[in-house]
Amino acid sequence: MKEFIKSFFSFGIASTIEKLIAFVLLPVYTRYFSTSEFGVIDLIQVMLGVVAIFAHLQLETSLQRYYYDYDGERKKSLISTITYAIMLLSLVLVIPIMLFSRQISELMFKTAEYSNLIKWASLQLPFTNYSMLALVILRYEKKNMQFALMVLIKVVVNVIFILVFVVWLKRGIYGVFYAQLIAFVISSIFLFYAVKDFFVYKISSADLQKSLRYAMPQFPARIGSIMLSYANRFFMVGYLTISSIGIYSLSLKLASILQLVYTAFVMAWAPFMFEQQKKPGHKIVFAQALLLTSCPVFFIVAFVSIFAKEIVQIVASKQFIDAHLYLGGLCMYFAFFIFKEIVDIGPKFTEKTKYLSYTFFLSVVINLVSLYLFIKVYGLYGVVYSMMLTNITLFIVSWLVSNSLYHIPFNIIKFVMMALPALTVSVLSMYDVLSLPVKFITIGAISTFYGFYFFNYLKDFKMITPSSAENLI
Repeated sequence: MKEFIKSFFSFGIASTIEKLIAFVLLPVYTRYFSTSEFGVIDLIQVMLGVVAIFAHLQLETSLQRYYYDYDGERKKSLISTITYAIMLLSLVLVIPIMLFSRQISELMFKTAEYSNLIKWASLQLPFTNYSMLALVILRYEKKNMQFALMVLIKVVVNVIFILVFVVWLKRGIYGVFYAQLIAFVISSIFLFYAVKDFFVYKISSADLQKSLRYAMPQFPARIGSIMLSYANRFFMVGYLTISSIGIYSLSLKLASILQLVYTAFVMAWAPFMFEQQKKPGHKIVFAQALLLTSCPVFFIVAFVSIFAKEIVQIVASKQFIDAHLYLGGLCMYFAFFIFKEIVDIGPKFTEKTKYLSYTFFLSVVINLVSLYLFIKVYGLYGVVYSMMLTNITLFIVSWLVSNSLYHIPFNIIKFVMMALPALTVSVLSMYDVLSLPVKFITIGAISTFYGFYFFNYLKDFKMITPSSAENLI
C-alpha cells in the first residue's frame, strides 16, 4: 500500500502540475477568446479524442496487463510490438483527416472556415499516442521522477508557446494548436531518449495477437467511454449554440480537477491492483480502498460545488460566469469514474474484458436517451443531469457485474452514506441558492463529516494484515 500511495502522489504531482498550468491558462483563454471560439477549441479537441481511440485500440491496456509477466528481451518485444502497431495506426488515421478536413469542418461548425485548423490539430495524434505509451513504461518501471520531469517539460513548452502564439503574436485559436503540437513534438523527443533502451527493432506476431485478444474485447467499452464523455457535444451542436458549448467547456475544464485525481489514481492503481492480486487478503484491501478513497474524493466534489461561483469569477471573464451553474454536477460525474475503476476488478482479473464493453454499452444507451430527453427541456442543465445519471448507473452496473465475476466485499451502505452529502450540495450548487455565510457553514460541516470518516477508515485500513483480511472475507 505504501508503494501505491507513493506512486499516487508522484504521478499526482506531475498530473497536478499539468492541470494547474491549464487552470492558469484559463484566464488567458477566457480573455482572448469569445465563448464561441472556446467552443470551437473544445469541439476540435473532442474530435481528436474520438480519433485517438481508433489509433491505439486499447493496446496500451495489454501492455499494462502483461508488463510484469515478462523480463529482458521478451518484455522489450512486447513493448516494441505494441508501440509500432499504435504508431502505424496513428499515422494512417491522420491521412483521412487531412483529406476530409473541409467536410469535417462543415459537419461540426456548418462552415469550412476551420478546415486548416483541423489539419494542424490532427498532426498531434502520433506524438500524443507515443507519449502515452512512453509514460506507461516509466510508470511501470516506477521511474517516478523521470515521469514527472517528462510531464513538466511538455507543460512548460506548451505554456511558453501558448503565450507566444496567443498573447504575443495574436494567432487566435490557431495559436493554441500550434503550441500543443510543438509541446508534443519536443516532449516526445525527450521521452524517446528516456525509454529507448526498452525497444527492439522487430514486431512479434505472437505478442500482437495476444495483445489484441486482451484489448479488443475492451475496445467497444472504450468507444462507450468516449461516447459518454463526448456525445453530449453532438447533441449540443444540434440543439444549442457554439457559445453554449464554450460555457460548458469551461465548466468541464474546471471540473477536471476530479479528472486530475482520476488520472493520478489510475496510474497508481493499475500496477498496484495487479501486484496485490498475487497476495493473500487482497479482497479486503480493495474493499477498504473504496471507502478510504470516497472521503477525499467526495470532499473535493463538495468543496468545488459550494464555491463554484467564486472559482469561475477568479479564473474567467464575465461572459463565462454561467459556467459555475454546471461545475458541481460535472465534478460528481468525474468522481464516479474513480469509483468505477476500483470496483471494476472482476473483468480484469478473470480476463473477461468483454464485460467492460457490455456495461459501457448499457450506459451509452442511457446517456443517449437521457441526453435526447433532457437537453430539449432543460438545455445545458439537461446535459449535466444526463452525465450524472449515466455515470452513477455505470458505477452500479459495473459493481454488480464485477462482483459476479470476482467477489469483493464492498460495503454499499457505507459508500452511499459517503456519497449523499456531496451529491446534495452538487445539485444545490446548480441553482445558486446558497449565500456566502451558508457556504462557509456548509463547508465546515462537510469537512468535519468527511474528516471523521476518513481517519476512521484509515485506522481500519492500517490494521489489515494478511491473516486478518482472510478471516474477514
